[in-house]
Amino acid sequence: MTAILGAGFFLRLVYVLFSTIYDRQYDTGRIDLEAGHTVTGGHLAYIQYLYENWRLPDFDPTTVYQFNHPPLHHYVSALWLKLCSFFVRDTALLEETLQAVPFVCSLLILIFLLKILGRLGLKEQTKRFLMLLFCFHPALVLLSGSVNNDCMSLLFTVLCVYFGLLWSEQPTLRNIVKLALCLALGLLTKQSAAEMAFPIGALFLWKLYSLFLQGKGFRERGLTGSGLTGRGLLIQYGIFGLLAVPLGMSFYVRNMLLYRMPLVWIYTLPEDSWQYTGNIPAVNRFLWPVPSELFDNLRHFKLGCGYNVWMQLMRTSVLGEWDMAGVSRSVKALALLLMGINALLALAALAAFVYVFFLRPKAYGIGAPVWILFAGSYLVQLCFYLKFAYDYPQECSMHFRYIEIELLFPAAALGMVWQRVRRRWIKGLLNAALAAFAALSAAMTAVWCFFL
Repeated sequence: MTAILGAGFFLRLVYVLFSTIYDRQYDTGRIDLEAGHTVTGGHLAYIQYLYENWRLPDFDPTTVYQFNHPPLHHYVSALWLKLCSFFVRDTALLEETLQAVPFVCSLLILIFLLKILGRLGLKEQTKRFLMLLFCFHPALVLLSGSVNNDCMSLLFTVLCVYFGLLWSEQPTLRNIVKLALCLALGLLTKQSAAEMAFPIGALFLWKLYSLFLQGKGFRERGLTGSGLTGRGLLIQYGIFGLLAVPLGMSFYVRNMLLYRMPLVWIYTLPEDSWQYTGNIPAVNRFLWPVPSELFDNLRHFKLGCGYNVWMQLMRTSVLGEWDMAGVSRSVKALALLLMGINALLALAALAAFVYVFFLRPKAYGIGAPVWILFAGSYLVQLCFYLKFAYDYPQECSMHFRYIEIELLFPAAALGMVWQRVRRRWIKGLLNAALAAFAALSAAMTAVWCFFL
């Protein structure tokens, strides 16, 4: 496990060191510390604004591109930039230090993914199998150098899953405070973190119901541990709400009061954008693509994979929105192999997820908390993702980065099946696929870092 984690850390370090803050990024805009006090658009400009002014924008955030995002990631990045400025005089180098923030977040994501697997009671060999997948998955590697708020948002989402599991096993005040802070800080990083409120709320309802089945109602007093009662649980929920709601919603309420900005506001591209997919029939967008469009995209490696949401997921999960129209055939072949192995593993994981969580949950020892946090989170995230892709019909709306937490849930199910499978050829096939996936991912990272 140490070797696998070390390889994952090293792969991310190499990617960050040999990729700039403008390589394979999303909505970042520009940063120019020498220009000073400029208010341009994008995440980098947002960071620069906070770095120079150290206060939230005193104008309508919807009027400047990406300034509508909550500020936690950008504040942390600005603080890091301020600390580095005492030691780094080269402006260009100082700007590049911004990648340290997502790099650290990406390492913490791996650590807490391992902790989650430990909570599931998986064997050490199974945890190594799954951590090899997480450590080498290109989507998580790309996040390590992404200077927007995606990596920190994923970190807090992972922490919500971990502390949700921990609290369900040990329902203490300390654990519910940690869970509340993770949800609140996630909301202060990116508004999509609010989706975790649904499985967390379902977990709370289940816990309350299970206590009443045990005969622990409102008359008895008990706040924590084995003495927890319905009254104590409601007090915990009250503390959770007092922490998570005011803190998590503070930025959104501020903008609503000052600028009449809706609580949920998303920047939208115009219908004349080249990415617009609203003129494509829904059956081709959400079920199957037109074959000619599919093969045209694969042959020419255009940006994205057209209008079909599942093809976009398969491609952007390992290649991002990288436009490979001008790269060599060997790189295209490498990309095709990586996409193919990724698709096979994804289909195997999805089949395992359906089998474990919906067909045989008792056989695999899936208790209610795990089912709620895994199956419930998976369904909630998927529904919001599909709704987002439908409401905002652009190719960029179908990017895998909006649901990267979905890596965890089917992968965990695949590990459970892999752990119990008796047919050696099935386990051998999965081992070979994972080894090929890791090797191709490392090769693609090398291409990004050293050959482009």
